[in-house]
Amino acid sequence: MLNRRFLRVKALQSIYAYHQSESSNLPQAEKLLLAGVDDLYKLFVYQLSFWVEIRQFAERRIEENKQKHFPTEEDLNPNMKFVNNRILKALDDNKHLAQLVDQYKITWVDSREDFIRNMFAKLVETPEYQEYMSNGKDSFSDDKHFLATVIETYMPENGLLYDYYSDRDLSFNSDYQLAIYLLWKYISELPASFDEFSMLPPVYKNEEDDKAFVTKLFEKTILHADEYMELVKANISNWDYDRLALMDKILIFMALTEFCEFHSIPVKVTINEYIEISKFYSTPESRRFVNGMLDRLSMILKEEGKLVKTGLGLVDK
Repeated sequence: MLNRRFLRVKALQSIYAYHQSESSNLPQAEKLLLAGVDDLYKLFVYQLSFWVEIRQFAERRIEENKQKHFPTEEDLNPNMKFVNNRILKALDDNKHLAQLVDQYKITWVDSREDFIRNMFAKLVETPEYQEYMSNGKDSFSDDKHFLATVIETYMPENGLLYDYYSDRDLSFNSDYQLAIYLLWKYISELPASFDEFSMLPPVYKNEEDDKAFVTKLFEKTILHADEYMELVKANISNWDYDRLALMDKILIFMALTEFCEFHSIPVKVTINEYIEISKFYSTPESRRFVNGMLDRLSMILKEEGKLVKTGLGLVDK
């Protein structure tokens, strides 16, 4: 579920928090890191549950409208396309999701008459919803396209949803955007065969390897920070090291850790990963600096024989 980029981001957030707190308890910080990874997955499950609750609310409202004393033709013969969305129905019926919702104690009971109603009203007003309900299509791909588009277009900037999650768990603050991307990616790649018996992906693709990767990246970056600082200072030009943002320093230090400690990860992969991550955590000017520094430092480490890559990670490959 969580690929290496997500794990790098969680390590980045944890290293930043470690420096901000001026803590020296590394084992405790590692436990918080792994707990943070689990929290990101929990928020992903929360997001799936949110869409299930939206579907259930729409279904309840349809039934309530049918019970009016003077129902309209639309009340009696409603457009059922949204509540029959194949993905939402499959998620609603999915036994593994229900188990995870129960495990994480996720409930919307206190939100149905205000928050969920408000969220559904906003969804109905979107042009994507109106087009979806009236386009005459009836296919899994149309259902998927609608959900993926709405998630990508409206959820990242939804302040009400962000505040709702933040009120329930402060750890969700830093993971909100990541969880939405996880949700969008998951929905976009969901096969038509997904049903009530399908299993949701686990937190880690390979738990043992991925936990070892993220904890080693976190630990080695912190332990070698002074060494990396001197290396950057010795090779910086046209920049004042002391004026660099802490986040930019950490991005560089993490890449240096991968250069020196992870012998099977190609240099180009490491550089590309941290350039991509910097797009979300640095300014455009900082990104150019990070890119230039990583290129320069990788060449210096190679010349000094400190950059040893093996197998698929050969430097010149």
